[in-house]
Amino acid sequence: MFAIVEALKAPIRRRFRAARRSRLLSGLDLEGKGLEIGPSHTPLLPKRDGYDIEIIDHSSADRLRQIYKNNPLVDVSRIEEVDYVSGGRSIAETINKPGHYDYIVASHVIEHMPSLLGFLLDCETLLKPNGLLSLAVPDMRYCFDVFQSRSTTGDVLEASLAPPHRARAAAVFDYWANRAHRRRQPTWRRFSGGALHRVNAIADAKSQFDAYVASNDHVDCHVWRFVPSSFRLITKDLNELDLLQLRECEFHAPGGLEFFVKLSRAGPGVTESRDALSLRALRELRSIRLRSMRSAANRG
Repeated sequence: MFAIVEALKAPIRRRFRAARRSRLLSGLDLEGKGLEIGPSHTPLLPKRDGYDIEIIDHSSADRLRQIYKNNPLVDVSRIEEVDYVSGGRSIAETINKPGHYDYIVASHVIEHMPSLLGFLLDCETLLKPNGLLSLAVPDMRYCFDVFQSRSTTGDVLEASLAPPHRARAAAVFDYWANRAHRRRQPTWRRFSGGALHRVNAIADAKSQFDAYVASNDHVDCHVWRFVPSSFRLITKDLNELDLLQLRECEFHAPGGLEFFVKLSRAGPGVTESRDALSLRALRELRSIRLRSMRSAANRG
């Protein structure tokens, strides 16, 4: 029975992946020079398919294959050779090719960056004057960030003052203390029900926090959390403060795990007012389907 169900789901998954890829890549000059940031084991534009693209990631291809070799859900043969390993440096500093790329693609990457503004400015530096940045960004309503507070422009400005490889310690604590599942799953669909529950005990979060503060290591976590309108508000603010020249030129929120954004110097930017975006962000947050909450401590 399981095999039959999986066989029936396969065409749906293929259509979903095709639609997602189309949203991310539409409008990009795929004949030009591209950069994919952090594709890990799922490159959107494989070199083997003939794309003129470079890859920057947190580890070399050999190291990524070692990390995922025992994961049954990962096909390590899809891992592409990595051109640049960031190693704690900024992306622009690591690559050092200003104005070089026709497009940059980053799927579920921006939320991990210690400095959101630094990441966007790095992309701005690396793109040609008419280049495009294409982002897929998780929607906090439908993933383990659901109990977190949403990120603000003030958070972005504060983080830009810290070293580029170090997330704020508060972000590490909140990630561990508030990580949530629904029906034991870290992500879910728009109309999914079931109880929301925290995964970690508060004492474990404090231990992670203490270890992070005592070290100089990078810790991978979701530093940034958004609903669609709160992300748009941040980019609008950065544009109006003249801190970022990349402006929104396309936005699509299909109502699920992620939303899609394209930015360029030639984009018109977000036209809605700050008040309108703030009100819409509140409505988006109120749309979260609530069920009784169970914490790790209560479960023992």
